Amino acid sequence: MRLILMLICTGMLTEQVAAQSAGQSIRMNLAQCIDRALMVSPDVEQATLAVERMEARLSEAKYAGIVPQLRWTNIFGPAPGVNGDPTKIEDLESDPFDIGIFFRTQLDVIQPLYTWGKIGHAKKAAQYGVEAGVAGVVKKKSELVLQVKKIYYGMTLAKALREVVIEGQENVQKARQRVNDLIEEDSDEVGQSDLFKIDVFEFEVKKNLARADKAIEMGKAAMLLLLNMDRSTDFDILYPQEETEPASLEALAVYVNRARAERADVKQLRAGVLVRRSLLKISKSDFYPQIALVGTMQYGIAPHRTKFDNPFLRDNFNFFRAGAFVTLRQNFSFGLTRAKYATQKAELADLLSKENQAMNAIALEVERTYLDVVEANGNVVNSDRAMRSAKSWMTSSGIGFDITGDSADLLNAFTAYSKMRNEYHQAVFGLKVALAGLDHVTGVGVPAVR
Repeated sequence: MRLILMLICTGMLTEQVAAQSAGQSIRMNLAQCIDRALMVSPDVEQATLAVERMEARLSEAKYAGIVPQLRWTNIFGPAPGVNGDPTKIEDLESDPFDIGIFFRTQLDVIQPLYTWGKIGHAKKAAQYGVEAGVAGVVKKKSELVLQVKKIYYGMTLAKALREVVIEGQENVQKARQRVNDLIEEDSDEVGQSDLFKIDVFEFEVKKNLARADKAIEMGKAAMLLLLNMDRSTDFDILYPQEETEPASLEALAVYVNRARAERADVKQLRAGVLVRRSLLKISKSDFYPQIALVGTMQYGIAPHRTKFDNPFLRDNFNFFRAGAFVTLRQNFSFGLTRAKYATQKAELADLLSKENQAMNAIALEVERTYLDVVEANGNVVNSDRAMRSAKSWMTSSGIGFDITGDSADLLNAFTAYSKMRNEYHQAVFGLKVALAGLDHVTGVGVPAVR
């Protein structure tokens, strides 16, 4: 499955590179930006590799109690010859002038029988370590998703504000043209001062247009960095042109409980606590003897030496020995063992304390983000109402301007309408960012690791 996913991701990357090299423009919506960022993020990749290392340790711990430990040793070296009658032990002696080669091989097998829970708790510690690593990947993904959303919504805000400025620019041009027409008609209602007022208003429009263009370019640069694309890429975002409705919220307690159950950092912390509990039990098992079954098979041969058939004569060059026995191994460094146990116990207590503090901090963080959404909801409703009122004012002022040529009230209406449109789009941006933050602090909306 991982190979298939890798091939799919590689294909997507190849298509992106091909599109860039062919000079094609790339347009991506929010979901596509998030998928691409998660696929190319080095932070997510490093966290995933850390999980793979933990999985390897888990496999090692699993096999430790099931598969015997095998050790195979081979030795080659010189061996002296033998002088004397093989039937008379007292006549035998080594011949240093008759040097040959000997070969020895030894196979040792160790199978743990009872370890007072050491192997079982080692497996659990490794398993909880994997869970902590997986939660770490989700945490990195959650942070990246929030970052992409903020940049994406910032770009949509800049584009919306630019549209407001463009509309204001068009209205200014219409007003200037109307004033010039009235001046040519020798109207007593308008004069050169009206053109000066329009010039001042137009300066503000041009300044705001440059500011919006700068914000769009900076947003593109930040997004290209997250998406690992070249800065020269013709990139832009796709976003729906639709009215934003106030968010519907559940009770605050629902979000607090969801955060405590679903947040990746909470899962990571709880898995860490379980790892510490398992390590504490491993340290405790060191106080007791470890019981194991040990088997050995040894074979040695030196072709130039005489072979002895005497069972009471130990020959370290020509032999075959095999056997099995039960061992009982006890570490009597109780002071050192007690110190390690006390260290593990203190680290567990410290982690439990941090877990309690984290739960309280999470509740406060969720409440603050929840209130941000409530405030943003109110801003969207109020700014929308004010924007509609400003638009009605601008419409009525436009009618009056067509009749009397009085530019003062019209420019004030233009200013109020542009300001309230800005405020409305700022409120929409604030609501979207607040909702993204609420998803982030409650652990919602992050793609799964597996």
